[in-house]
Amino acid sequence: MPGQVLRVRGVSKRFGRHKALDSATMHVPEGSITGLLGPNGAGKTTLIRVSLGLLRRDSGEVELFGRDPLRDPRARERVGVVFERPVLPDALPVKVLLEHAARIYGRDEARDVEWAVKVSGLAGYEHKRFSELSAGYKQRAAIAHALIARPHFLVADEPTSNLDPVERVKILNLLVELNESEGMTIMVSSHILAELLRVAKSVVIMSRGRVVSQGSPEEVIGGLRSVRIRAKEPEALRAFLESRGVECRVSGLNVVARLDTGGASKLLRVLADAVSEGYRIYSVDMIEPGLEEVLGNGS
Repeated sequence: MPGQVLRVRGVSKRFGRHKALDSATMHVPEGSITGLLGPNGAGKTTLIRVSLGLLRRDSGEVELFGRDPLRDPRARERVGVVFERPVLPDALPVKVLLEHAARIYGRDEARDVEWAVKVSGLAGYEHKRFSELSAGYKQRAAIAHALIARPHFLVADEPTSNLDPVERVKILNLLVELNESEGMTIMVSSHILAELLRVAKSVVIMSRGRVVSQGSPEEVIGGLRSVRIRAKEPEALRAFLESRGVECRVSGLNVVARLDTGGASKLLRVLADAVSEGYRIYSVDMIEPGLEEVLGNGS
């Protein structure tokens, strides 16, 4: 049985009167890709920062590689982090930036920079200034920067945010490749269910600062009867889903898809295909049994 890279137990965090985390409990199995799913404001970024010891928690316990990262910074030595909007020096060529990082981490400057450029898909772009890169390649540069220290655990907070559909898929595929080829444990957050279902082996669901559930994709959504998908072109997405045998309907900017016309497994595959084919999906909300009847009456 694999161990656990990260354990979070009963963690709470307040910002004034706002409770950003409310007794959150979750874990990240070693060797997995764990998806952290929830709408904007659910507490995902706060949980990530608390888990890495970058933000002081009010209560609860955190173990990162068996250490409390708040009290023992050595716990973070094996972690690479990619934040939602990468902020790197605009004027520096990416390779120079990576060389600086390699020296800071005491790595082999030539070997490790070459490796990070290769595995992040930056080859051919490493001599460009950061400001000259497209949004997708800026994210690749941020990933390369996070990889310089050869981490065992990569944390990516909304890494596909603000990317076009093609680049989103490429970044997700890169995370899968790092997991499968390099054996890297990965935690990736998103508010888009279809993206996480494409890559994650374990899914953590957050809502209003609480961890609602954790398990395999099947376990997490298997008991639900429908999902609500907010899309740029809901009618086009509805037609695509129906062409794949998924019963659904349009409600405003949302497509409500039923799970009992093929089960969770089928919907996971079809949503992943929709993202791959360029359908712009903004969010996917899981609808608990019982709420679907309300939505069916005109909501």
